[in-house]
Amino acid sequence: KGQNKFPHFKSRKYAQSYNSKCVNHNIKVIDNHHIKLPKLGVVYFRSGRLPQGKIKNVTVRLTVANQYYITVLTECENQTLAKTGKRVGGDLGLKSLLNLSDGYKEPIHHFEDKYRKKLHHWEKLRSRRYLLAKQAIAWDYHNKVLAPRQLDDFKNYQKARVMVAKYRQKIANQRLDQLQKFTTKLVKQYDIIVLEKLNIKGMLKNHKLARAITNASWSKLVSILQYKCDWYGKKLIQVNPAYTSQICINCGENNHRLGLDKSEWLDVREWDCPNCGTRLDRDINAAQVILKKGLATQ
Repeated sequence: KGQNKFPHFKSRKYAQSYNSKCVNHNIKVIDNHHIKLPKLGVVYFRSGRLPQGKIKNVTVRLTVANQYYITVLTECENQTLAKTGKRVGGDLGLKSLLNLSDGYKEPIHHFEDKYRKKLHHWEKLRSRRYLLAKQAIAWDYHNKVLAPRQLDDFKNYQKARVMVAKYRQKIANQRLDQLQKFTTKLVKQYDIIVLEKLNIKGMLKNHKLARAITNASWSKLVSILQYKCDWYGKKLIQVNPAYTSQICINCGENNHRLGLDKSEWLDVREWDCPNCGTRLDRDINAAQVILKKGLATQ
């Protein structure tokens, strides 16, 4: 208890979190870096968005990276953003996170590249130390030691496990930060946003693309965009993506992949329409076709 003290949980066998309701203002934000919590008193927090509205409850959580997170549930009035009268279509991609029908392409930041060597180093250490720890534990049980060691007793393994978790958490936080900022920008600029509805779970079965698809976080992007549209009075439409990259936005003809097979067609970034001769950017054209499909469903 008290300032700058860490919470203690009953057992590591269960989720490392606890929830407290706000009663008689026992939860209160003091300033940009301090919050008052039940049992813990005044706690310093490093970063995060300050809660707006009436505080209902708070959840304190300890992650596998030994980092503490505070989640504050608040009750706020519905907020609506000013209407801009603009509409946009978006094509999800692996070269760019989202290609918009107005020509903008949001880049995919490969955050893990920055930490790849360090993460790989600690993952190897974690695996090696885990095997050694399991062998030692098995030796204790085989020899009927009175107090056999557990995984928590192997400090080197625990250090490697925490380091791997920290790097993965850092990568996830950076990726989420990009998604949050980009989706907020979209809902502020456009009233209607049209995206393709992909079977992402099925696409992950393609082991050649699974890593790239996971890094792009398509599902997270769509889910964040959906709740922000609901919050701010905007509209998100999802359409069938069939043939969107093959149809010419200028004349409406289907180019049938220019006679190429699927793998060859994926490598084509620009193409000339066989019917009208228009030079098209594959991703921007697909976004424009998606926008046209979405507006047609209204």
